[in-house]
Amino acid sequence: MASIPVTEATSTRPVRILVVDDHCLVRDSVSGMLARERDFSVVGTAENADEAISKVIELRPDIVLMDIDMPGVSCFDAIQIIRSRVPDTKFILVTAYEHDEHLEQALRVKANGFVIKHEGMTALAGAIRNVAGGRIHFSPEVMSRLVVEGSEIRLENPPKSRLSLLSPRERELLRVLARGLSLKEASTVLGISYKTADKQKASLMAKLDIHDRVELARFAIREGLVEP
Repeated sequence: MASIPVTEATSTRPVRILVVDDHCLVRDSVSGMLARERDFSVVGTAENADEAISKVIELRPDIVLMDIDMPGVSCFDAIQIIRSRVPDTKFILVTAYEHDEHLEQALRVKANGFVIKHEGMTALAGAIRNVAGGRIHFSPEVMSRLVVEGSEIRLENPPKSRLSLLSPRERELLRVLARGLSLKEASTVLGISYKTADKQKASLMAKLDIHDRVELARFAIREGLVEP
């Protein structure tokens, strides 16, 4: 397992886990399998990052197991919001695709873990135990692309993309628009006004020098923001 020591664990009670995934079958399956582990307690589930925020405040889990690619509020924004309210919460991000963009954002918000889905439940359980024990856990194939210098972890070769020009909010709007939603629908999903969404759209198009919705979608797919 690829993990980095941070602090020592001091509790022997079951690890309280919140499972967040927009696919019901995945959410229920993962929750059921984790609940069979004697040292785990699945205290709840959420179907998106926005719901996860309220569930964490209500349930106070030790670890939030969160899928990266979900509609609505991005998991990265949710982590920052939750940390501002429940600072001791730890986060393990789960994804099917280890895009550099995802990894860079995970490092930016100081996620405690990053697991690739194809590794399976044994690896996921190990990641949870590592993070609960005060360590940072990254999947081995991800770890090979990182540089650890003291307490700092960074990508060995950071992505040099126009995507880095966008603010987190602009990046999230691009991700939603690339799925084919209208600007009005995107503003509703993101919980912002149409006027704000329109300004963000104009700004991101100017930064990317892309002025066509189809080309925006193609760019988002190439950068790993959405699946093709």
